[in-house]
Amino acid sequence: MSESPHRRFVDGRFMLRGQPYLIVGGELHNSGSSTPFAITEAFEAAARIGVDTVLTPVAWESVEPEEGAFDFSLVDALLDAARTRGLHVIPLWFGTWKNGMSTYVPTWVKTNPVRFPRIEIAPGISIDAISPFSRAARDADARAFAAFMRHLSEHDDGETVLMVQVENEVGVLGDSRDRSVLAEKAWASPVPDNVQDAVTRAGSGRLNEALRRSAEAPESGKDWASSFGEGADEAFMAAAYASYLDAVARAGRVEFDVPLYANAWVDANAESDGGEAGFGLAGGVRPGEYPSGGPLRHTASIWRALAPSLDLLAPDLYFGNFDVIASEYRSIDGILFIPEMQCNRTGVEQMFLAVGELGAAGVAPFAFDLMSADEPYYPDVSDAFRLLSALRKVLQQHPDAELHGFTLTDETPTRRLFEGETLEISASHLSEIFPSEKNAVGCIARVGEDLYYVIGRGFAVRALGPGGARVGWLSVEELELQDGEWQVRRRLNGDEEGGGEWIRLPAIQQTQSELFPIRQNTRLSGVLRVSPYRY
Repeated sequence: MSESPHRRFVDGRFMLRGQPYLIVGGELHNSGSSTPFAITEAFEAAARIGVDTVLTPVAWESVEPEEGAFDFSLVDALLDAARTRGLHVIPLWFGTWKNGMSTYVPTWVKTNPVRFPRIEIAPGISIDAISPFSRAARDADARAFAAFMRHLSEHDDGETVLMVQVENEVGVLGDSRDRSVLAEKAWASPVPDNVQDAVTRAGSGRLNEALRRSAEAPESGKDWASSFGEGADEAFMAAAYASYLDAVARAGRVEFDVPLYANAWVDANAESDGGEAGFGLAGGVRPGEYPSGGPLRHTASIWRALAPSLDLLAPDLYFGNFDVIASEYRSIDGILFIPEMQCNRTGVEQMFLAVGELGAAGVAPFAFDLMSADEPYYPDVSDAFRLLSALRKVLQQHPDAELHGFTLTDETPTRRLFEGETLEISASHLSEIFPSEKNAVGCIARVGEDLYYVIGRGFAVRALGPGGARVGWLSVEELELQDGEWQVRRRLNGDEEGGGEWIRLPAIQQTQSELFPIRQNTRLSGVLRVSPYRY
């Protein structure tokens, strides 16, 4: 076994060789790693757009095309493609399930439903998803995953592979639970004590409330239906999937001890989410519309109790109230990592919010490899990757920095950050000189009493003393990362800091104002190191 003490989460941050390492990631589209040709194209796209960590599918069917005969040629191609471009990878193990279905299992699994029984959503009606109650499938998946992890251990250089995702968005689709013969046998059994204990310890949530109501019923029993009432089906499936994934993850960790996680197709059930339940991809409001039993917020207590081999549960966030859902996932394990999110302007705004305000260890917009340079949002996404890489450098140099991430909109064009001496950020102050239809985005790090890093686009910033007293700028440096080190491009003054008050950071691809007659610098790097002073 290869031990990996240099790849760990500490206080919610991913640590690589003893330093905080913000994961500036992107996930490949499903077929982005399916052939050597696809891998080359995808990793070239990653290098062009600025992704430094590629989340890449690894399909069980490609690794074990015949039972017991393993082929890691595509895995080796992934590792080589990453190393030659100076990138990291997070393999996504598409084993028994991908989006709840079993479409990435080998042919010898697909064509043997007797040995590997499927989920039934009604008597005699199966779906193309293997039952999580199948020990044969679990053991076969665990053996394949262990072989895969062993191969990674033997060929990793200590930092190419950062962590590994186990399966993908598991859960039952089309019904709230599996109704196969194997599942019905388990359904008739008493609820395990560790499941009840875990839900009780959670203290709140849908399953906890259902358990309390059921316990207060005059004829409460110990079976699933009696214990959890309307939440029974989901609790039952969460226990099954969590146990299955733990067996797979445990087998892999023996071979290669890196962080492991499970990702979730997030439901739209919480009233605070604001999800568009009527839109099929917007989570879904009932189990079966979203994968029932997956690692969701309300099933997390069961998952954490029954899948201790996983380091964290990670949300795939496309819809709903982003900061509410992200914050709730961070509260589960003290870690927030978002392996899938929108790859557009909205995604850019959410990346800065996740990293700067919610303490995310990393973010990864989905299908960046399908973007072309002539798409409207390509410059925004690429620029965001570059700016977040600069923020990572700040965090490595100043691990105790105080961070604030933000988006400024027409509704909230101005904010004040930090206690005591504050920084005021404003999009409206910039609008006459630098008009833009884009929301301002950014992150500001306070790294010392009078030292800040200001990173972002589309806003102006000024320093204020106690009571709003005016404060000047001692120095304003425009920075750029070159070969991992800061280079000072310009030392800004005069017009570029508004006569000593407002420092302006134009939007990406900013045009000159037709109303303001004096030409301004619209090509700043988006990274400033500033020091205020009182006069």
